[in-house]
Amino acid sequence: MLLALGAGIFVRPPIVLAEDAEPAPSMQVSAYELIIAMNTLRVSYGLPALIEDPIVNAVAQNTAQIMAANSMSWHIGDVRGRIAAAGYGNGGTVWATENFAVSSGGMGIDQIMAVWADPDHMRPAVTPAYCHIGAGVATVNGKTYYVLQAAYVGGQECGSYTSVGGVSASGTVISPISQLIVPVQIATADADGKIYHVVQAGQSFWSIAVAYKITIRDLETWNNLTHDTPLQSGQRLFIPNENTAGYATPTPFGMFVLASPDADGRIIHEVAAYQTLTTIADAYHVAVDRILQLNGLQAEWPLQIGQKLVIDPGNVTPSPTLSNIQKLTPAGDGNYYHTVGSGETLVWIAGLYEVPLADLMAWNGLNNTSVIYPNQKLLLRVTPPATATATPAPATITPSPSPSLTSAPRTETAPAEIPPLKESSGNSGLGFILGLGIILIGGLLWWRFARKD
Repeated sequence: MLLALGAGIFVRPPIVLAEDAEPAPSMQVSAYELIIAMNTLRVSYGLPALIEDPIVNAVAQNTAQIMAANSMSWHIGDVRGRIAAAGYGNGGTVWATENFAVSSGGMGIDQIMAVWADPDHMRPAVTPAYCHIGAGVATVNGKTYYVLQAAYVGGQECGSYTSVGGVSASGTVISPISQLIVPVQIATADADGKIYHVVQAGQSFWSIAVAYKITIRDLETWNNLTHDTPLQSGQRLFIPNENTAGYATPTPFGMFVLASPDADGRIIHEVAAYQTLTTIADAYHVAVDRILQLNGLQAEWPLQIGQKLVIDPGNVTPSPTLSNIQKLTPAGDGNYYHTVGSGETLVWIAGLYEVPLADLMAWNGLNNTSVIYPNQKLLLRVTPPATATATPAPATITPSPSPSLTSAPRTETAPAEIPPLKESSGNSGLGFILGLGIILIGGLLWWRFARKD
């Protein structure tokens, strides 16, 4: 896991420094290497190297130890205030910037400088106003933090102020001059097309790698060296290039090899050295937010060399999108929880679930000075909204036919006005019989009364 963040982000102060914060192992990149690497980049931009300052060094090292002790994934904040409070600037207006990177298991200088290749992290290398530099490295529980700070005093020219005394990141007494950075002159190929670089005084693995647009690992591999061994003046180094058998040239800074769509139109980009989300988005003419959405990333998460990014999902049918609350699954106690991931903050988590930050802190007994840790579970007193489903229409009752009859389907109609009853043809026969009976009875009665007379 690799994380890097730039300057200018203000967060709450951390908790106190733990006693188990220790310097990084000897195999790790040292603070001095961070300074040399950043100054090498600065010189390559035509600017003078930054002067190592003992106070800035001390603040950077203390920052690394605090961040390591508290497993922080964000800046402490107010870097200029911390440096000024330590005595830098003698009361003048202090301006400063801070880079940090953190990894589990450590990383090489190539990786650190690659994740610091975006504009925010490049401020120490490209901003003329900065005068001084300091760095610190600390490891706790397998996590190593690398911190680099650059500063200057407002209204004072570089070189007119230097903090008194102090020991450099390399362990020597700091003098009021910048590190010796010798620009690397590119060697020409010999008759066999091979390039050999002759090391000059003050040159480092990093400065040589930057000049030839290769990596330190390339120098180590092709010269059977380790960067823990200091280079010697006059030493010859073989420089691999595109004509070297078995060597793959790394992508130069600012250059891209665009991935081609597959049979389904899907585009996958493999991150190369010196590439950032912004430069990748520009190369493919897509929005950064689109890349973040397709890959489930956050803007502050750094990229890693070799990481694969979905640029275009191709010809796929999108599935219904659920909100983050709808994706929650209740725990055994019936409550909902969020498991904190590396790099997440309370502000970000509150925004993820669209809940007030104050409520999130109240639910978990936290306040503005609280620090959260990866894998910590935070209670969410939310009720996920029901997923919209289609409501079926009322069922229509269809009469079943009589078991003894077979009938065709009939259509139900609205009841109409009942017409007057009509005499049916069956009633007319009955009326005739009744009338005949009345005539016979009347005739008999007339005959009887007639005889009596």
